[in-house]
Amino acid sequence: MADEKLWTAAELEALAPEERERLFAERVVTDLSQVSPEFLAEVRAKGRALLEEHGVIARQTDGG
Repeated sequence: MADEKLWTAAELEALAPEERERLFAERVVTDLSQVSPEFLAEVRAKGRALLEEHGVIARQTDGG
């Protein structure tokens, strides 16, 4: 990311909708190779836990 600025709500609201959309699109990561392995593992574990909790997938046992 070229621009690491943290924007306040007031600053974002002052922008034109197209500019807000551009800023948002620049910050969306779609290539998982750009995400830290630790963060990716954390997100995957949380996602799996939520799927298990809601009965979407079977709970994983200690054996795999």
